[in-house]
Amino acid sequence: MFSSLSAEVIWGPTIERNGGEYIFETGNRFPNLSGIRGGSRISFPRTATEFGIYGAYIKSKWEVRAALKATGRYQHAGQARDEDFVMSTQSQERGTNIATREWAYYDSASVYSGTRNFADGIGKASVIENKIEAFGRYYFQEASPDYWAQGSGLFLTTGFRYSYFKYIFYDVNQFVDSRPVFYGPIGLGLTYSNDLYELFYGAGYRSSIENFYFDFSFTPSMGRIRTRDFHVQRSINFLSDNFGFGWQSTAEVGYKISSTWLSYFKLTHRRFFSEGRFQARGGLSQEDIASNFVSGFKSHINIKDFSVELGFLNKVSWDLPETPTPKEEEKKEEAPTEPNQ
Repeated sequence: MFSSLSAEVIWGPTIERNGGEYIFETGNRFPNLSGIRGGSRISFPRTATEFGIYGAYIKSKWEVRAALKATGRYQHAGQARDEDFVMSTQSQERGTNIATREWAYYDSASVYSGTRNFADGIGKASVIENKIEAFGRYYFQEASPDYWAQGSGLFLTTGFRYSYFKYIFYDVNQFVDSRPVFYGPIGLGLTYSNDLYELFYGAGYRSSIENFYFDFSFTPSMGRIRTRDFHVQRSINFLSDNFGFGWQSTAEVGYKISSTWLSYFKLTHRRFFSEGRFQARGGLSQEDIASNFVSGFKSHINIKDFSVELGFLNKVSWDLPETPTPKEEEKKEEAPTEPNQ
């Protein structure tokens, strides 16, 4: 029994390259108590390379898969941007990217348009990321969770992913529309950490033909995202808590190298759009300290990213020589031996 179960375990290393954008925005298209229409936007690139380990357990028509992935250290992600802007009556706010009630979809990571920056900081970004995910599948028709089996069919899937990543925004050059205008280096701008919990549910299709298999899936998602945005120059934290919806699509092709080894290449697209509120904690100026006593401000956190992944998987075989029982040993000793001819 133990051997048959263990033989349905596969595992192996993976390497994943990410790209895309992550945007935090807040604003008010209508005048606040100070009579100002405005907001701010922080944009981070999602560029990073992650290394991980993948494993799956297969039984009948069921498959449970899990993966651990991490950058291992801070990696240079590219150019980031921190903007503060004013809005007019012509400015637009499209906060609901996935409107479940109206069945509307707006595929943009940015919420506010028609704005004018009065402060703009551009600099470098480094990121560190760790994530864990687990998915379950049930296959129909002739499809099989066994990668080496032949057949095609649909499957249902559900899963969970937790990811933590932190950005450091540094070597910042900032423009301020002041009198006189300021433009120059300010050093370290901010740090931004993120906890994202996502729940997925959807369907897909797998086809296995000779030495190749093809796997496609589409999974809507819902999730919660909590962030800490620390502005170094102002010594102030902005703590956000957002909820939202999204979706993920994957396309995977694999090659069966041998009866126990295979390689695969997977392309993943993800969208996640959220709304919530943030609160200010700390600060140096009178205005920043006063913001600590406000109940909260509206926030939008939207992600549009993609990844390409390469992996190698091995089917674990626990087939061991059978050990005879004591009774079988006794029968073997009592059995007469045939004389040599």
